[in-house]
Amino acid sequence: MPVLMYHRIVEQEPLVDADGVCTSVARLEAHLAWLAAHSYLCVPLDLALHRAHKSEGRRFAITFDDGYAETLRLALPVLQKHSVPATVFVVSGMIGGDAVWNHRPARLLTHDELLELQSAGVFIGCHGRTHRRLSTLPRGEITSEVAGARDELQQMLGTPVPFFAYPHHDFDARVLTAVADAGFAGAAAGRTGVHGRYNLHRIDAARLSTWQLGLHVSGVHRWARRQKIPATVRRMVARLA
Repeated sequence: MPVLMYHRIVEQEPLVDADGVCTSVARLEAHLAWLAAHSYLCVPLDLALHRAHKSEGRRFAITFDDGYAETLRLALPVLQKHSVPATVFVVSGMIGGDAVWNHRPARLLTHDELLELQSAGVFIGCHGRTHRRLSTLPRGEITSEVAGARDELQQMLGTPVPFFAYPHHDFDARVLTAVADAGFAGAAAGRTGVHGRYNLHRIDAARLSTWQLGLHVSGVHRWARRQKIPATVRRMVARLA
C-alpha cells in the first residue's frame, strides 16, 4: 500500500528549497483530488501493516514529518475537505521550538496546537526526541530518542503513540531493535532496505506532479526500478518520476 510522505505545507513553494521539505497547499490539494478521482481511498497508517485484499480496492496512507506549525493552519483544512486521515510525526523535545536541522529554521507545533490537531482527528506519531541521526548514537541515547520520546508524547497526549518515523530515514539494526522493544506497532522510513513492519517504505510526494504521483502509487515506478534496462533509459525515467 503506498504511503505518502510530506513535511512542511506552505502557501507558495519557494524558488529554492534546499531541504526539499516544502509543498504548497495547491499541490497537496491537487494530489488528494487526483487520488480521489482515481478511486484511491485514504486509510489510517496502521492498515499499511497488513496486505490489502483485492476487494478493498485502491488504498493509500498519508504522513507528515517533523510537526511544522503549518500542518495545523494549512494542511488540516485540506485534509478535512477530503475526509483524509493522516499521521503527523513530531519531535517530542522540540515541541514549540524550531526545526533547527533545516537550512532555514521553521516553527514547529506548540503543545496547544498539537492537542488541537489531535482533537481534529489527526493521528500523532513519534519522530524521536531531538531529530538526530539515530544510527550515530550510542545505545543508551537511542533508547532515550525512541522509548523516552514515546513516553513523553503519550503523557502529553493522553493516548497511545503506536508509530515511529526515523529522523532523516536513518536507522541500523540497533535502532530497529530499540523501536520494536519500545512497543511501537510499526515504523515509517524512506525507501531503502527491505520493506516491513519496522521499515514501512514511503513515497516522498513533496514536489511530485499528479502525473508523477500516479506512477508512484500505481507501482509502475517501483516495477521499473527492478527491471534490467539500459542505464541511460533508467536515468531518463528517474528524471521524469
